[in-house]
Amino acid sequence: MARIGDIIATAIEFELFGKEYYMRFHELVGDAKAKALMKGLAHDEEEHAAMLAKELEAHGGAFDYAATDIINEGLEKIFPHRILKDSIKTKDAISTIKLGIETEQRSIDFYSGHAKEADPKLREVFAKLEKMERTHLELLKENLLHLQEGGVWYGYVPILEG
Repeated sequence: MARIGDIIATAIEFELFGKEYYMRFHELVGDAKAKALMKGLAHDEEEHAAMLAKELEAHGGAFDYAATDIINEGLEKIFPHRILKDSIKTKDAISTIKLGIETEQRSIDFYSGHAKEADPKLREVFAKLEKMERTHLELLKENLLHLQEGGVWYGYVPILEG
């Protein structure tokens, strides 16, 4: 069984990947609704990482931000520097959203799968994060559907956390 600190650190890596993924997509996509969606999702993921960092600290650990180098290497493969700002069009956006959907699903599976190993407070945090990731998943699926059917973005409705 994995140590709870390792589980939380892995969750932080997921969230930081999501933040960077959505921010890079935000920079490269031209549509205003898409930009708002990606920026909002990136903001949410950053807040999730901060929430998890507090939990990791409460469990006696600290996050090693050196892992962000690995995240950036992976993102460079998805969004090479040669891609120009505001250049991602609908066709490219569809495949990028599909990858975002897979990423959100992995996060959901991770939180639900590791909740049973967590203490009650952390279990509550994982449940909250799982719920928020499900909202992200539905936003991405809705936008994917709109792009596939009509080539337009649905947009973003801010997620109210509470």
